[in-house]
Amino acid sequence: MKSFNRLYNIVISAVCMGLAQHFLGLGWIAWFCLVPFFISIKNNVGIKKTCLDAIIWGFIYHLTSLYWLSENIGVDERYIAFITMLLANLACTFNIFLTFFVWYLLNSVYGKKSWYFLPFIWTAVDYLRIFGSISFPWASIANTQAQESLLPMIQFIEITGMFGVTFWIVSLNVVLFYFYQERNVARFIDSLAVFVLPFILGVLISKNSYNENEKIEFAILQPNISIDDKRNISTTHAIENLLNKSKDYFSRNNSRLLIWPETAFNHYNNQTNYKLKKELKGTNINLLSGVYEINENAHNSIYYLNDDNNYELKNAEKYRKIKMVPGAEQVPFSKVLPFLRNMALVGNLTKGLEYKIFDYKNSKFGAMVCIESTFPNLARNFVRNGAQFLVYVANDGWYIKPAEAYQHAKQTIFRAIETRKPVLRCGNTGVSWIVSPYGEVVKELEHNTEGLLTSDNIEVYSNSEKTMYLILGDWIAYLSIIVVLFLSLKAVFRKVKK
Repeated sequence: MKSFNRLYNIVISAVCMGLAQHFLGLGWIAWFCLVPFFISIKNNVGIKKTCLDAIIWGFIYHLTSLYWLSENIGVDERYIAFITMLLANLACTFNIFLTFFVWYLLNSVYGKKSWYFLPFIWTAVDYLRIFGSISFPWASIANTQAQESLLPMIQFIEITGMFGVTFWIVSLNVVLFYFYQERNVARFIDSLAVFVLPFILGVLISKNSYNENEKIEFAILQPNISIDDKRNISTTHAIENLLNKSKDYFSRNNSRLLIWPETAFNHYNNQTNYKLKKELKGTNINLLSGVYEINENAHNSIYYLNDDNNYELKNAEKYRKIKMVPGAEQVPFSKVLPFLRNMALVGNLTKGLEYKIFDYKNSKFGAMVCIESTFPNLARNFVRNGAQFLVYVANDGWYIKPAEAYQHAKQTIFRAIETRKPVLRCGNTGVSWIVSPYGEVVKELEHNTEGLLTSDNIEVYSNSEKTMYLILGDWIAYLSIIVVLFLSLKAVFRKVKK
């Protein structure tokens, strides 16, 4: 019976955390859903049992939150999509295994005190997952809080960044675990204090006003082109389609910014260049578009075209994607094992190296592609280089159902608050939206709809504010790594002395 109860608690905990990741308004479940898991492992004897429980929890959590990876319609064979989902699941589960492997080692030395170390361990591992060829911060439990109903609770990330949320969620679950065990007034006060702290910080921070530099006039095209159409349609037809869908905007001759989604067209067709020049010449429009670029190497790029470069593709200002989708745009370890390169689902693309800053009127902005919205350090580097607002372009047409699209889009809520910059997001099939520096979704186009999202009737301004996160970076993650290393070394010395 004990074994059943233990497994039941693990499953309930993992499923609840997985549901909190979806765009269902259930992010608040993450505040306490780790407690059943902690109850399950508190009396474990032996590292194998603890690590096995961690693997089970991690696998079910990631299965619940990332199941949609198996629904990738861009993969020819369904079983390949399913295998891709399982591999991603296992890679993400390793982080949970590592967290509790380290925790168990410290627990064997420090005993009951080790629960207080868990927020540091989890945050350190969560931070390290943003590096390497299989980096995937999408799965961080911090992202459960990226929803509008919880905005008052997450304003403090302008100080800590998203990893401050990881630290807070685990800390809250730990104090609630202690309260469940001891059920006294002191533990209740601890729990209440940890819970209200971010809310108090959020109220104080939200009173700050930010200098507004310049109003951004823009139009975001969500063409809602299916993956099959993108593949089968000729390049000439593709550019004609985009231009036709944007024509209503061309008559507004006021240097507006027109944004097209990721890989909207291929750059290497001469007819594409001719048609762009023909339609855009004299409109004074600044076109920012995702482009599939092939020269010596293949790049997932963003081109910036305007009167200054005569709408010539060869003269376009370019940003080349820095962070690739593991297994799709670049196969992990393919540099060491070259034969793996042919296994990429989209193509083995070459990553860019420059944090390119574009000029719009008297403002500057940074533009990123697809999964790059999940990397807080990337947005930070763009803003530190001068960006006064941020743009993200995505495709998201690989998944027809909304789970992936909304999980992907909500990442930009964190990027807006961390940098206090407005965010413009353009998706091929959605979700396209505008996010304020406070994380509020000001205007949006729903998933699987076609439309043009414009700045009409809304006020969006660039700004040059510098948050503590921009200055100090992921300091809470750095601190967590130092604490874990210190505790680990101290534990080793204790064992050596014995």
